[in-house]
Amino acid sequence: MTAVRTGGAVYPRRVTTDTLPSTDPAAPGSGDGEKPSLALYLHIPFCTSKCGYCDFNSYEGLEHLEPDYTPALVREMALWAPAARRFRVDTIFFGGGTPSLTSIDDMRTLAEALRDQFDIAPDVEWSLEANPTELSREHLEGLRSIGVNRLSMGVQSMHPDELELLERQHSPERVAQAVGDARAAGFENMNLDLIFGLIGQPLERWQETLERVLEFNPEHLSCYALTVEPGTALYYRVSKGILPEPDPDVAADQYEWTRARMAQAGYEQYEISNWAKPGRTCRHNLVYWHAQPYLGMGAGAHSFFVGRRLANVDAPNRYVEAVNESFEERMATGRAELRQVAGGEIPDDATLRADAMILGLRLLEGVSTAEFAARFGMTPEQAFPEAIVRHEGFGLIERAEGRLRLTERGLLLANEIFIDLLPDEPAPPGDFPTPTTPSAEA
Repeated sequence: MTAVRTGGAVYPRRVTTDTLPSTDPAAPGSGDGEKPSLALYLHIPFCTSKCGYCDFNSYEGLEHLEPDYTPALVREMALWAPAARRFRVDTIFFGGGTPSLTSIDDMRTLAEALRDQFDIAPDVEWSLEANPTELSREHLEGLRSIGVNRLSMGVQSMHPDELELLERQHSPERVAQAVGDARAAGFENMNLDLIFGLIGQPLERWQETLERVLEFNPEHLSCYALTVEPGTALYYRVSKGILPEPDPDVAADQYEWTRARMAQAGYEQYEISNWAKPGRTCRHNLVYWHAQPYLGMGAGAHSFFVGRRLANVDAPNRYVEAVNESFEERMATGRAELRQVAGGEIPDDATLRADAMILGLRLLEGVSTAEFAARFGMTPEQAFPEAIVRHEGFGLIERAEGRLRLTERGLLLANEIFIDLLPDEPAPPGDFPTPTTPSAEA
């Protein structure tokens, strides 16, 4: 997902368990007698190898920290539980890193802690990211037995040379085996991640990948254009001239073909990069795109909870130390400073409006004018008069059925529109860095 700059009041660094309110005005169900809804995100930062294009908070070679990481996650759950007591958890997402590396024993421990500390809805959507390399039939059966009911597998390509470019460790044959094992283990809701617009990739090669993946009949597909992110190994190779930059015109052709082919195959495009069979949209990621509350736990996890944006420390070793210190303080005194929280802010109204517009426009249905006005006391046209008129004039935004949404051309130029919707003033300086919206893998 496109990172969204946030703004607002940066509050003092000290965040304690007794300073967090237990209600959230952004939560669905608030004020009508129904428990407000909450999404949980748990970050597993460990990988067997770091992919060259990846800029997520993930690490290879830190296996020695894994035995301490699961207990720290359980303790962070206990630290947040009092503030989350009045919420119902409707979605759980294990992201990474590579969550499928976590042993079944550790996953069972985490599942038991989740059910003990939070009110989990009976029909919870429980997703887990996985790489084909590490998946076995036994492990998949174990995941199903503890409640994981949605698998999101990083396939990326069905060509060995493209997988080598991306520094992926699996083969196309391994993908087919992993999908078959997942089906046999009882997974009836599966997402496959793909990347198009690869360096030197002609349209025909992307078409071959997508056609082969469609043969697996997944319930959901996420198709992202390759981006060369600063700080990654791929960025270094491109910046040094070792590799050419991806061709945006080829990527645009691939994207337009993908939209037509997916519609032909019976998938609904509901977000810029996501397609689903009827009834199989990713409920968890819809929480992000509707700017609703979510609570992130683990190293580098982000939250939008009780009106605040929060970001945990990135380094897994420091995260474990901070959570343990806070938990011990809680046990000794009944309250604790949340030392794992390294950044945060209370977003101002302009930031919340920008987030709602930017995230909402990622959805093909767009932004409801009436719902926006009910939430913010002004219409989108009043909040963003110049930007909306400008991009309507360019043919990038259109009005339909009481909504503002991107046109087909607008889908190709979405980032330019989003930049134009950001608040004019950056967030004020303070002790906390400004968090960005979490990546919304589906």
